[in-house]
Amino acid sequence: MLKIGILGFGTVGKGVYDRFHRTRETIERQLGESFAIEAILVKDRQKDRASLEEGLVTTDWDEFKNHHSYDIVFEAIGGIEPAYSYTKHFLTQGIPVISANKKLIASRGEDLEACAQAGGTFYGYEAAVAGAIPIINALRATLSTTSIDRVRGILNGTTNYMLTEMIQKERSFADVLLEAQQLGYAESDPTDDIESYDAWYKLIILSRLCFGKWSDTEQITRYGVSEIENWHVEVANELGCQVKLIGDAKLEDGEVRGIVSPAFVAGDELLASINGVVNAVVLYGEDIDQLSFAGPGAGGAATANSMVEDFILHSRYDGDRVVAEEQHEAKEESSYSMVFVNQASYGECLHWAEAYSVEIVESIPHSEGEAWIVKNAAVDELSQPVYQLYGNIQRITSANEVKVS
Repeated sequence: MLKIGILGFGTVGKGVYDRFHRTRETIERQLGESFAIEAILVKDRQKDRASLEEGLVTTDWDEFKNHHSYDIVFEAIGGIEPAYSYTKHFLTQGIPVISANKKLIASRGEDLEACAQAGGTFYGYEAAVAGAIPIINALRATLSTTSIDRVRGILNGTTNYMLTEMIQKERSFADVLLEAQQLGYAESDPTDDIESYDAWYKLIILSRLCFGKWSDTEQITRYGVSEIENWHVEVANELGCQVKLIGDAKLEDGEVRGIVSPAFVAGDELLASINGVVNAVVLYGEDIDQLSFAGPGAGGAATANSMVEDFILHSRYDGDRVVAEEQHEAKEESSYSMVFVNQASYGECLHWAEAYSVEIVESIPHSEGEAWIVKNAAVDELSQPVYQLYGNIQRITSANEVKVS
């Protein structure tokens, strides 16, 4: 009999428990054996958990780890500690751990993978990226020998819902944030979502699978969506663009380089049509050209489902992604950005443009200021709101188009 432990019993932990019981017959048929949930570690024993069997719940870590034996542990605590210490304990004992803890994986994943390797087991984190989309296991299994030179995607369902509402219904940032919180998409403290930490963690994890290495976090730049103003949305609508929070990473000079930032996405791009809480990931490579995945990106049920499927895949398939020694690097292409310049920042932006010899392709006037389309610019040196540009961006004062890959 397979023995299961669950760390945490919030939305995700409960979702894992429910998924195992709801589909017990199917899972046992896939595994070829029966299973039992041995123990669940929680913070607060007083919460109502009437549906659980007597004696299943404990608040005592020593009891959880010492008085039970496990064949698999699901970590659904969140944060760095104590999740890191608990995970490391089991991996070093040779017990596999499945996690959806993107913050932990992005910051300590390299160390925990080494622990798993030393312990002769695996550390599964399919559920940490893109909700219900099986992107990590696709990279590890179906695309295990396929060279990937770039990955791009919409990795946060909460902000994608907010931006969809802002663009398509011309609603304010504050209004849609409040609604996202009321609908349960955003936490009471929405910092991880609106300042793009959540998408940033996910891009770090995706980059590791695509390119075979954990990136230095300083090599992936992060911009939030909290500085989006109504006039930015008006310019996007005038250009026929959607505003999306895009994560984009590639190999450059043998190193992973990336950015997570709001972007103007033209209608001819696949990501422009991804709306609501849906996530999407696009892989680019010499052998696949462009391969796209899309699916629900928010919700405990989707995350719990991915955790269970991750475990089942590992139990049936013992492969891993093989990254070619000579990885193809992304083609050198021009990059375009949109810089929003209000009256108060005009002097600062002009100085920046002169200091870095910035090529301003187009200046779009607005009553609030100007929107500059700039080419190959060092935008990380600027404090003003900056958007990446993707697709065929129709310029306002010219019949030509700016084609951005």
